[in-house]
Amino acid sequence: MKKLLYKNKYLFKILKAYWTFAYLIKIIINPKRFFILTESQNQNEENIFLKNLSKYTVNKNFIELGFHFRQFNTIGLIENNFSGKLVDSAKYDFLNIILMRLITKIIKKDVKVINKFIDLDNVKEIFYNKNLGFLSIDIDGNDYWILSKILENNIIPEVLIVEYNASFLDHPITIPYKKDFNMYKEHPSHYYHGASLIAFDKLTKKYDYALIKSIAGTNAIFIQKKLLNKTDQKQYEPYEVFQECLPRNRKGKNNSKIQYDQIKHLPLVKV
Repeated sequence: MKKLLYKNKYLFKILKAYWTFAYLIKIIINPKRFFILTESQNQNEENIFLKNLSKYTVNKNFIELGFHFRQFNTIGLIENNFSGKLVDSAKYDFLNIILMRLITKIIKKDVKVINKFIDLDNVKEIFYNKNLGFLSIDIDGNDYWILSKILENNIIPEVLIVEYNASFLDHPITIPYKKDFNMYKEHPSHYYHGASLIAFDKLTKKYDYALIKSIAGTNAIFIQKKLLNKTDQKQYEPYEVFQECLPRNRKGKNNSKIQYDQIKHLPLVKV
């Protein structure tokens, strides 16, 4: 049995290397294919929605915290020649950083790829330009606290997209801040991370944001209220758009209530 598992893992690594190599070759031959082969989560819904919003923003730039070279939210903005920063830590996946840096050279776009584990002490190193069009946060941990710090520093992006934790249901809660938080080490379920949709809504309302969309129980999109009329978008309350995370439910063969019951004994902060 152990030999079979070992062989399967070895085979998977070989296939993964082959897929990555084939992906890069396609981009090298035709750099425009990058924008076809690379998508956001959930059948590319985040990317398409943000790309449609981009024509209404004043600032044609972005910062995305947490990305994978084959899947991230701001791919369409890059295609539309927005400048920006893609930020992630090479601590757990150095190849991701290397490949993304290579790809940005191939496609010749104004995108900086930054290797950094974001915390409250170094966030100012990334966020110093107050004129920001889009901010995407998906770091599976201190998302709420990092966003709060950014907004406190008077950096108010026109559009926000944040990953919320559907396992927290309708409780206005987040994990307590922990500088070296690692979702995979905190609890074996991997349900303990980030913040609830209502927690993000309460935070962003203080800075004149409107919640306009939830995607697949994973990501929520907020825009500055001054953009509402320009975009014909509607503001929603969290209870109107909250969704359970169906991929998580399928994987665990459960639902958000059962997930919450597994982690509600852990330290949580009401906001």
